[in-house]
Amino acid sequence: MGAEPQGGGRIRAGHRGAPPSFPALLLLPLAVDSVSAPSHARSQPSPSHLCWALGEGRLGSQARSRCWKKDHWMDGATMHPRAPRLLRGLCLWLSLGLPGTLSWNRSCVFYEHPHNLQGSMRHRGHVLGGAESSTILCNSSQCCFGIWNQSHGRLQAVMQGCWGSDRDGCDSPACKTSPIHTMGAILQRCLCHSDLCNANVSWLGAPAAPQASAGSAPTGTIWIAVACPLLLFLGCLAFLVLRKVKVCAVLLRQEESRELTKVSMDPHSSREREPPSQELPALQFLQVLQDGRFSVVWQGTLHQTPVAIKAFPDSCFQHFAAEWSVHSLPLMNHENVARLLAAGRGGVRGDQGSLLVLQLYPAGSLRLFLSQHVSAWDGTIRLALSLARGLAFLHEELWHNGLHKPSVAHRDLSSQNVLVREDRSCAIGDFGLATALPAHLERWGGGRMEAAIRKAGTQRYMAPEILDDSLDLQDWGRALKQADIYSLALVLWEILTRCSMLSPGCGVPPFLLAYEAELGGSPTYGELRRLAVEERRRPSIPESWKGTGQVFICLRELLEDCWDPDPEARLTAECAHQRLQTLGAELPAGVC
Repeated sequence: MGAEPQGGGRIRAGHRGAPPSFPALLLLPLAVDSVSAPSHARSQPSPSHLCWALGEGRLGSQARSRCWKKDHWMDGATMHPRAPRLLRGLCLWLSLGLPGTLSWNRSCVFYEHPHNLQGSMRHRGHVLGGAESSTILCNSSQCCFGIWNQSHGRLQAVMQGCWGSDRDGCDSPACKTSPIHTMGAILQRCLCHSDLCNANVSWLGAPAAPQASAGSAPTGTIWIAVACPLLLFLGCLAFLVLRKVKVCAVLLRQEESRELTKVSMDPHSSREREPPSQELPALQFLQVLQDGRFSVVWQGTLHQTPVAIKAFPDSCFQHFAAEWSVHSLPLMNHENVARLLAAGRGGVRGDQGSLLVLQLYPAGSLRLFLSQHVSAWDGTIRLALSLARGLAFLHEELWHNGLHKPSVAHRDLSSQNVLVREDRSCAIGDFGLATALPAHLERWGGGRMEAAIRKAGTQRYMAPEILDDSLDLQDWGRALKQADIYSLALVLWEILTRCSMLSPGCGVPPFLLAYEAELGGSPTYGELRRLAVEERRRPSIPESWKGTGQVFICLRELLEDCWDPDPEARLTAECAHQRLQTLGAELPAGVC
């Protein structure tokens, strides 16, 4: 969905036993959901989330202004004044503790089917060896898990590896399974907390059925388990001698801010998860909806259901793989994000290529919708609120029942890449440039890779720090999300200019793209840089909005706080969503 039109100004920078049966793979989510974990998704709270979670009245005026004004308070220079002292105390405790108190990475048997439909679990640790069956050193959890399909008195491995939490009933050192009856099938699952404990499974009603031998683990695992505590001890001791306070403070800031975590999810993770290549014979192509540089969007049917088909030629396979890798992340289902239904290969009249089959949004792109429709206030708020909600979801990290959705930076947010649902709310699409965060910082150090970060997206919606090559690569995950907020502000401006309530007593002006009034329909890179960076100008707010009184003040502050020249001063997507929500609810009283 949302393929870029021609000339759109876009810059792209050892298997154990038989494989699990197909029904077992389909039932895997139900097996995972039945673990005694909290029923709600556990997201890591950002400061913006905390600002709203406690309630406006209980935070006080100073804390409340953090979401409602600008987020200078999030600056890392003042966030953790006690960081050096805390880390020195931690290192001292480790250096004086008994050897038995030093922890190391839990080693678990790792197995996943090569055609796993649920997404790879490799990001939970470091896999020793590239085979489907190997050993994994867990990043943070001390818990191993295994899921087996029970058929004819035998167990068949479905998935094994590191569990996402130590708090989900992982209280046994041995892998003792419990049955899960799901839609006529029986799955066996265990959680255990000793090294390689998920290699041998014990289950009631049958003798032990070994799924892997502990001896199959690489011998280096034992050495790593011994060396890690020793290296940690020596490193902390050296720190105490050399007093490298500044270095430790930086490390602690990265850990607490969660901009860099132990989870390895980088833009190249699609190389570890091969995109599906099966044929889709039930797919029918009806008519072309949009023809772009990298793909063609068709309207079609899948099993007689209307769908949108995004077709990539083989020469653009990397664009297909990049978009699929984001769509197929765990926990990516959200009403304000375009929904992926299937992926594979196919084509028209023998012209084969890679395909993404997406939910069809008959109203088309937000740009097309705004050019054809004028909305009342409730319709305008619905569009704006759903757009901010979708972006806040992408930017958020989620953990749920052992699954992890990393934060995602869209990097190409525009009204062309947002779709309109039947209820006239928004769904964000086109993840060809999207990046899953966090990633290993060294992967992006200099050269062509650095240029790929700095220059990506549709020119008109590029943030000033991207236009002038000043994007903060020291904290690039956060910087990319801040650039998304600038793009969000421009799309919100386009939505608001088509609201009839904001033009009382005069007609709503024709739809214009951001900066179209200032630079025309096809601005050059130099023109955009001069206007947005050097002159610090933004799309003009219509004079007619002033007739709405306090609403005008609220909307102006919202836009200014989202397209602020200083990335650190911009709102988060969650804060923008909360402001719009409050504004829409309190409009009758005229209070923001």
